[in-house]
Amino acid sequence: MHDRPCNRTMRIFFIAFAWLFTLFVGLQVLLAGAALFVDPASWMVHASFARYVALLPLLMLILAWSGRLPARWLWRSAGLLGMVIGLFLTAILSSRIGVLSALHPVIALLLFSGSAELLRSFRH
Repeated sequence: MHDRPCNRTMRIFFIAFAWLFTLFVGLQVLLAGAALFVDPASWMVHASFARYVALLPLLMLILAWSGRLPARWLWRSAGLLGMVIGLFLTAILSSRIGVLSALHPVIALLLFSGSAELLRSFRH
């Protein structure tokens, strides 16, 4: 790994985006719970907020690749992006293929677990 100022800046942004993404995934779960148990109007907030959350793993992937950050960060970012795409697909296609809606919260659990695992990898 090169310790150039550019790489250092990209590393800092990558770590900040990873923390932000993990917090936003937790917030998304809270919004879904609020929609289920408090006010169904929260579904709109949950759906619209997801569009912004989805950009973070893409930005992380770009930072990891262009900044030549550790390969495990690049691959984990790609995995998070893949899970986000899976979440969008299950939400969009659930009205046509009902069984997919059951996968949506499962993927959300995997997404939170994957983002937490990425955060743990910063210690090493």
